[in-house]
Amino acid sequence: MSKKVFIKRIFLVLILSVVVGCGGISMINGGSSRSDLYRKDFIKKISKIKTEYKQGHNKAALQSLKQIPEETLLPAERSLRRNLMGVIFFSENNFEQAIFNFDLALNTSRLDPALTSQIQLNLASSYFKLGFMDKSYAVLSQGDPKVLSKAEQKTFYKLKYKLSKELGKDQDQLSSLILYLGDMKSLSDLKSEPLFEKLISSFFSLNKREKVRVLEDHANGLPLSVGYLAYLQAEKLYYRGEKEEATELLDWVEKKYAENNEIDSLVKGFFFRLENYAKIDPTSIGIVLPMTGPKASFGKRAMLGIDHALREKIGRTLPEGKLPFQLHVLDSAGSGAVGSYRVKELIDKHHVAVIVGGLFPQEAIKEYLEAKKYGVFFISLSQVYLPKEEKDHLLLEIPGSVESHLQEIFSNNVAEKFGKRAAILYPSTPRGKAYVDEFWRRSKLSGIDLGGIVSYDKKQMDFREPVKNLLGLKFTRERQEELEILTEIHSLEKNKSARRIQTLKPQVDFDWIFVPSLPRETLQLIPSFSYFDAFRLNIIGGPSWRSKAIFDESYKLGSLFFVGDHVGAEADKFSNDFVSRFGQKPRIIEMRSNDALGIAISALETSEFQSRNELDIHIRGKERLSGVTGDWKMSDGVWIKEMAFLKLYKGKVEEIQAGAEATPVTQ
Repeated sequence: MSKKVFIKRIFLVLILSVVVGCGGISMINGGSSRSDLYRKDFIKKISKIKTEYKQGHNKAALQSLKQIPEETLLPAERSLRRNLMGVIFFSENNFEQAIFNFDLALNTSRLDPALTSQIQLNLASSYFKLGFMDKSYAVLSQGDPKVLSKAEQKTFYKLKYKLSKELGKDQDQLSSLILYLGDMKSLSDLKSEPLFEKLISSFFSLNKREKVRVLEDHANGLPLSVGYLAYLQAEKLYYRGEKEEATELLDWVEKKYAENNEIDSLVKGFFFRLENYAKIDPTSIGIVLPMTGPKASFGKRAMLGIDHALREKIGRTLPEGKLPFQLHVLDSAGSGAVGSYRVKELIDKHHVAVIVGGLFPQEAIKEYLEAKKYGVFFISLSQVYLPKEEKDHLLLEIPGSVESHLQEIFSNNVAEKFGKRAAILYPSTPRGKAYVDEFWRRSKLSGIDLGGIVSYDKKQMDFREPVKNLLGLKFTRERQEELEILTEIHSLEKNKSARRIQTLKPQVDFDWIFVPSLPRETLQLIPSFSYFDAFRLNIIGGPSWRSKAIFDESYKLGSLFFVGDHVGAEADKFSNDFVSRFGQKPRIIEMRSNDALGIAISALETSEFQSRNELDIHIRGKERLSGVTGDWKMSDGVWIKEMAFLKLYKGKVEEIQAGAEATPVTQ
């Protein structure tokens, strides 16, 4: 058999894997090459050494490599040997020796392009660990990511992104992000990637010409990220009035991404909305509430708030036929499906400019999504539990969105008081999922460490199990030795306390915990922490904690914190006027519905609209909307309600201002 017969290459290549902080290493198998680069006996030796290294025998593996006479090796074999030595030194944080070996490896690796690029990636990672950003960038830029495996390419682009960011190379930073995210298969995967927010902000920091060049340069292979960026840019162009350019860009996206169902659906949906922008009655407001069925009483209460707002906004006397606005009220029957149909009916028949609805979350989601199709301003009386990316400026959540609540919690004057370690205990419902997703996203952006993420079933009555899990008491196997010692000590106690309900102490791996629970759940959850000897915790809740049920029991619960509405003189005036008009005290539904219609009228009465496009631009251009329960500001394309950070203690609520001290966690 000829010595020049080609054989399958099975040698092993070690490469540094840049994970968070660019610190870990991993071993990657190579592809195929010629037998004159790597001989069989050499491959066997390297395989054996690799096994030693994987078993943790670093010194033995390094000694075995040193015992291979370098003068007996082929050029590529010398490079492979030196590369492996460099990886071992890197794993021991001996970066200087790692660099020395990687440099030597590059001297003889030119016959194997894949190995050369892998060594350059390793060398760049070593320089990065030592803080030599310029050297790291220069070495990495010499590598060819096309000859690397997909996993290696991810490592390459992530490191290049980090280096570009450090060195202020904006174009390279964006390019690296696009290429790093190039393997995303769905929009949900793309949006859940921690670097997605960086991609968006980096792209939209460019001028118009730079954006076009970036899209054209990275269109090969049709990465999902490029198609989505192009779609978002087309939206922005259209809303700025540059309709011709927007349409051209959408046409480009539609042709390029015709085979991608998600991008194609986005483009077709946008074109569909454009066709319906012209049909608008700027004096027409739609109301969708449950007026029949088991939730009818709530709908009727909401109508009292709407009636009050109408009289206050337009005048205390309402002569028949003199209304500057027409209200069209339709019944949702407490169903999201019926509610969404009513939304479409209001748009088709009455061409409404604004819709007030979504009294309950199950209705709110479906009604909003239907209104969004047609570019209608939807004012929701409850929260809309959708990801932030699916919301836009034509949605206003009167109670304050999930994003609003967590923005207040993660603001500097709140999060920094408690510390950088957080946990979340959330219900396993769509509401809980919305909170935990946004909590996770914001914690990553804010540099907050998550000490625990635990869910609970809201249907259960005993919440001790999830609390036990969060406090490290559920998995006793890891703490078996500690448990046995403490059990023995407690058994020898002469005066045993009847209070003792456990042996192990709770492990509090967080400075504060967010619990987005409803009042009934809260009254069961909070005492469970004390039950397991976890006292004086910084526990933060949402607006629903401002309830009579919790206030009445608060003397048993200690100090609690929650995010809620700013309640001032306007709320007192509203309450007094409402009592004078209807002879009864308003509750939260009446207040929210009053705000909803008041904001709808304020948004419409200042301008005359001839199309939905003009209304869209008008709403997008507003910086602030105000009501009795608070103010909303436009932030990153969505409405964020300005919330207050409140402390509840023994039935009394006080607002914590910036700079105020918070209760420390003690055990």
